[in-house]
Amino acid sequence: MGLGGALYSGVSGIRAHQNMLDIIGNNLANINTYGYKSSRLLFSDLLSQTMAIGTNGNPMQVGKGVKFASITSNFSQGTLESTNNVFDLAIQGEGFFVVNGGSKDFFTRVGAFATDENNYLVDSNTGYKVLDTNGNEIIVPYDSTVSGKATSKAYITGNLGASKTSTTGEVLIMSTALTEGNNEATAGTELNDLDSNTTPYANGDTILITGTKSDGTAVSATFTYGTDGTTVGELLTVIDTAFDGDATASLDSSGKLILKSDTVGNDDLSLTLADGGSNTGETTWSDHTFSGSTYTTSVDVFDSQGTRHSITLRFTKQMDNEWDLNASMDSNDGTFNSDDYHVEGITFNDDGTFSSISSSDDITLQFNFNGISSTQSVIFDLGTSGKNNGLTQNGGNSTAAVTSQDGYEYGTFDSVSINSDGTIKALYTNGITETISTLKLALFNNLNGLSRVGDNLYEQTSASGEPIFMNPNSGRAGSISSGYLEGSNVDMATELTSLITAQRGFQLNTKVITTADEVLAEMVNLKR
Repeated sequence: MGLGGALYSGVSGIRAHQNMLDIIGNNLANINTYGYKSSRLLFSDLLSQTMAIGTNGNPMQVGKGVKFASITSNFSQGTLESTNNVFDLAIQGEGFFVVNGGSKDFFTRVGAFATDENNYLVDSNTGYKVLDTNGNEIIVPYDSTVSGKATSKAYITGNLGASKTSTTGEVLIMSTALTEGNNEATAGTELNDLDSNTTPYANGDTILITGTKSDGTAVSATFTYGTDGTTVGELLTVIDTAFDGDATASLDSSGKLILKSDTVGNDDLSLTLADGGSNTGETTWSDHTFSGSTYTTSVDVFDSQGTRHSITLRFTKQMDNEWDLNASMDSNDGTFNSDDYHVEGITFNDDGTFSSISSSDDITLQFNFNGISSTQSVIFDLGTSGKNNGLTQNGGNSTAAVTSQDGYEYGTFDSVSINSDGTIKALYTNGITETISTLKLALFNNLNGLSRVGDNLYEQTSASGEPIFMNPNSGRAGSISSGYLEGSNVDMATELTSLITAQRGFQLNTKVITTADEVLAEMVNLKR
């Protein structure tokens, strides 16, 4: 074999380690290249020459040097780096974005995308167009609009406070019931038989009736025992007369006296009962004060042209666990089709959940909006009976409001959002969201079979196999992170260590050559 074998082995080692230095240098050069996947060089020995067979039968061989066997890429996940640009996309997991270069498709891990002059979504580096799951180019509809939609259903959720919170109101309810022997009083119950009557009334004793009408006008009247009557019902008659058609007094099934205004929308009604100062008899009217509760909220209803109309919803407590609803709107907006703007008998269960509506299964208001020829019906859903998924009546503040509805106004394009499943959505100024398309990801069974073609792009080869197209966040495909780019996966510490190893390997192989050269020189000098 001679010393020439050592020389050639040294040369092969120099060449191999030069390639190793090239690869390490390229990795370090791309340490800040988004989506870059580091490469590594694998060495293998060259053929070995069999010099002889040993006495033990083992071959005695001398190697012929080294070669590089393969260059492979490390496709491990790179760190996601925030950019706050909605069109910067990173893949967390497997897959490549698909871009079209005109005659063929290319694949990239770098989702640094933007829109061109024709609103196509493109790779900002090459201008290649990004493809969706149908293989189509993606257009961002910057100039698009959404027509308005008429409201047909609205959902009322929240609470109506169970406590009566005001001494004035449209409806006044006695705080505690009138009872006789712990049973509910009726219109025929004698005043002297009431449980709260501590001393029987004598003829000529008086009960003072004071308060205000719904318009704020003062009320002052006197019920004279014996002259005006002796029963609860006769007391109610005097109260009715005192309010002179402005309000009506009645007794509910629980024995509570209720005073209700005949004019909807006024909250100035008030009532107080008290014994006259010179009475023989006495009733603890202080245990039977009057108070009411009214809650007002508003909702925007949209007509068929997407015009917004503000509707006021006024809830008034009628008795324990029962409310009425009155709807109103500005006459400049339109009118109600009928008197269905007043809804009676919205009842609640003892646990505060919604029970039912006495007038119908739901609340339907019909509007005649100005400028619209047809009548528009809107259903107001109060929730499921016995459930807490809609309107409730519990202790605490009133918070009832229309939390959602299916109508909206005319809107123009506002912005874009991209979900983790690759869905690209257009957001409009009226809150409507429309899906533009869904990004396509390509997977390969042999990633190292892909060919790098520059500009962070890969090209399929026969070794890589055909791409497997999938939606993001499904199967093996990774998820999409908008506003991020995947950083290089080059490990600086590893590469610097390999750089030292390559340098030493190169030096050692040059040493082999210089040593072999010196030996040859000595052999030449033997003839002297």
